[in-house]
Amino acid sequence: MTKRSLWRLTIVLAVLFGCGYFFTPLSKVKLGLDLRGGVHFELEVQGQEALAADLRDSKDRMVSRLREKGLPGAMVRVDGPALKVEGVGADQKATVEKVAKDFFPGYGVASEGNDFRLTQKDTYQKQLKDDANKRALEVIEKRIRDIDPANVLEPEITASGAEGNRIVVEIPGIEEGDRERIKKLLATPGRLEQRLLAKAPQIYFTSKDEALAFFKGQIPQEFELLPEIESERQARRGGQPVVKAKPGEEKISRWVLLESRIAVDGADIIDSHRASNSQTEANEVNFTLNKKGDDDFARLTGTASEENRLIAIVLDHKIVTELSAKEKIIGGAVRISGSFSAQEADDLASQLRSGALRAPMKFLEEGVVGPGLGKDSIRAGVTSALVGFLVIIVFMVFFYRWSGMNAIIALTVNIIVMMGLLGSFRATLTLPGIAGFVLTLGMAVDANILIFERIKEELGLGKSVPGAIDAGFDRVFWTIVDSHVTQLFAALLLFIFGTGPVKGFAVTLTVGVVASLFTSIYISRFIYDWILEQHPGTKTLSIGVHTMFKGSTFDFMKYKGTALAISWGIIVLCFFFVRPWNLTNNNRIHLGMQFVGGNDMTVRFRGAMEPETIRAALAKNGFTDTTVVAYENSDKSVRDFAVKVKAKKDGDQKDSTIQANALRVIFKQLDPEAVGSTLPALNLEGSKTLADSLARVNPLRVANDESILTTTYVPLAERIIAGRDRLTSGLYHSFSELPQDLPQAVKDTVQTTYRLGAVGIRKNESFSPSISGEWTSKTLTAVGLAMLAILVYVIFRFTASFAVGGIVALIHDLLMALGLFAAFGYEFNVPVVASFLTLMGYSMADTIVVFDRIRENSHRQDYRRVSITKLVNDSINQTLGRTILTSLSVLFVSVCLWLFGGPALRDLAFPLVIGVITGTYSSIYIAAPVVVYWDQWFGGKDKLKQHA
Repeated sequence: MTKRSLWRLTIVLAVLFGCGYFFTPLSKVKLGLDLRGGVHFELEVQGQEALAADLRDSKDRMVSRLREKGLPGAMVRVDGPALKVEGVGADQKATVEKVAKDFFPGYGVASEGNDFRLTQKDTYQKQLKDDANKRALEVIEKRIRDIDPANVLEPEITASGAEGNRIVVEIPGIEEGDRERIKKLLATPGRLEQRLLAKAPQIYFTSKDEALAFFKGQIPQEFELLPEIESERQARRGGQPVVKAKPGEEKISRWVLLESRIAVDGADIIDSHRASNSQTEANEVNFTLNKKGDDDFARLTGTASEENRLIAIVLDHKIVTELSAKEKIIGGAVRISGSFSAQEADDLASQLRSGALRAPMKFLEEGVVGPGLGKDSIRAGVTSALVGFLVIIVFMVFFYRWSGMNAIIALTVNIIVMMGLLGSFRATLTLPGIAGFVLTLGMAVDANILIFERIKEELGLGKSVPGAIDAGFDRVFWTIVDSHVTQLFAALLLFIFGTGPVKGFAVTLTVGVVASLFTSIYISRFIYDWILEQHPGTKTLSIGVHTMFKGSTFDFMKYKGTALAISWGIIVLCFFFVRPWNLTNNNRIHLGMQFVGGNDMTVRFRGAMEPETIRAALAKNGFTDTTVVAYENSDKSVRDFAVKVKAKKDGDQKDSTIQANALRVIFKQLDPEAVGSTLPALNLEGSKTLADSLARVNPLRVANDESILTTTYVPLAERIIAGRDRLTSGLYHSFSELPQDLPQAVKDTVQTTYRLGAVGIRKNESFSPSISGEWTSKTLTAVGLAMLAILVYVIFRFTASFAVGGIVALIHDLLMALGLFAAFGYEFNVPVVASFLTLMGYSMADTIVVFDRIRENSHRQDYRRVSITKLVNDSINQTLGRTILTSLSVLFVSVCLWLFGGPALRDLAFPLVIGVITGTYSSIYIAAPVVVYWDQWFGGKDKLKQHA
């Protein structure tokens, strides 16, 4: 082996070992939610609320500053989007103006007679919103860390959105039963305030209307009316039954009049934790204040003791308790008592410890995916990948003999490099990511086919084996680079505009393009060079004898007008059939939940169940606009159904959540085992609710302490739910399937307090209608930018005629795939959009093979005097074999995805199958004719061929 080959071998081995380090063992590969199961939330920071909160805070600060300056009579109130200062004498105007400019630089000051109006400047509003976004991200990270201090769950928390006001939270491994707790923990602002009750003739009211009537329709500016939440202690004192309220459904006991001035702010809290009252054993939350908070609290308690007034503890504009003070309290330690469970006290302590959000957050998306569904998807994805890989191996070895083995080795290295790059980037593998992985297998072989076919061509011209290999790699180098770059444009735009699974698809595709470029050019060439070193002077090369369309002389351009008319006619017919201009009440275009909002659920039934039965039950309960599709399952004892229910027009995420809860109730009613039984179903239970149920019964007779009950029964409940998810069907068929290592008392309790149930919800995703318009905008933007990027690149690398031909072919392929996709009744969703963008990249890559030969021939002497039609015809005939072969390689894997990828990948693969076929056709009968027409009509100085 020569020194040069030894160095190249060293580099290859270093790359392989380096990449292997990042993904072996395979447990290092991070699985996305759609494969591992868990919860997904997308939240939006309500920036306008941050502006309103700043107005309220500034009002209090302005009042304090004016009092310090000797203007106690000045009145400050919030007047819409501004502060209004009233009651100022003519001789006091200069003082007010100086205070406003010195202490409120973010506000513009305008004089209105003797009054002043302070309005937030645009730059200040942007700063407030940016601070709220940054603060929200920090707070959520802290709260998630409190849930999972050891970072076992590996949550993904990322900012998104054009203004950075979106936060995407993905937590793998979380049960559906824990979703509401996490949701509340994330969205609750956690703003704690301490205020004095008002000095007024009446401070307690039974309703808000009563308070307004007492003050003749207007609460005084110096006061604020807030609800007091009824605690268990208050209910017991009143002799009322104690009912544990659900989050967000707390009962209001009364309305209380408070001073609007906040005496102590939660921003001064430096520590917070749960504690137990030594006398009542009730859970409390204790927190410690910093020096400023300590001084403020001492001042507050001093005033309360002197004036015999109560102090209200306000959390997120709700009074949770009232405190009395007999004397000034120094030390900065405060205790909040109430009717907290241990978990609620822990969560409240976490919210206070992490700090308050500066603006509330709105849920745009939420989803739960069961791990069992992920197993099915992995199985289908891996099956399609293996089948595609085997088909390519057989094809390459049959067609190219030992050179085909060269391609297989390069492909194997390609897979190792891809896995290594994904591992080094800590990329998360999603279901569309698996599709991208499979797709790159076909695309990677494309480059080898181009090289092998060119080597065959050079050998046919009489060149030696080394000379043919050199010419083969040199002549197709820029063709390979051009085709890969156009694919890269599509992948990068997917990454920029996509979220969640689409980003996974984009990352996989990008990595695949880079790995393919490296292996096809560097690895394949190294293998050939090494073989030539071992067999110097060889006269033959095992590269197969099979040829396709060698020496063909088809007159493609003779029928260019007919071909254009037929293909565009098919597109027009498809579009008249699906009527895309009328999306309202159009039953031929199926839009996914990301585009219309609503709920997307996968429901599993044991035994016989038909989609008509589910559809009828949903319609009976008012859900008439639903889609119910049955899926085959490997376990014939169960059936899966995809249930999609559109959201109400102009609804929000709260409506989607209510809709999801109503759907769950309907599915429970469809459970045949529910008839005559009031017991809950174990197959619908989450680990949290199961643990609570076991703790109430306490079959192991542990101490009746909440923390001991939690640590005892939560692991057991998680073991039971994990055992269910490990079953092939994802449902318990009998109680004998419970984990064998469970204590017998726990097994007996589960059997007596639960029925198994014949229904389970494997996936539950909710989408806010407000996000659907944004998805549509993002999709159109990504498609438009992809076309523009490809147009610019092709103009740079070729000429205007090639660019126009390529874009027309691109539009043709896109419209054809869209029309057929809709006509066959497939659903448009976000991963499908990813496949359409990938189609664009591949379509142009296929066209470039033809373009490159046209350009090469246009510079040859023997084509200087022939017509442009003959130049194009000959170029297409010369590349016809490789055009068909490269298309077949991608078609193989696309069909494998379509046939074996399971229901989740089927919709995504169909556009690729159509796209490969139409892309091959359009390279010959769309792009090439446009080049001919353009050159004849507008060529001028830019003609492809200059006559001698």
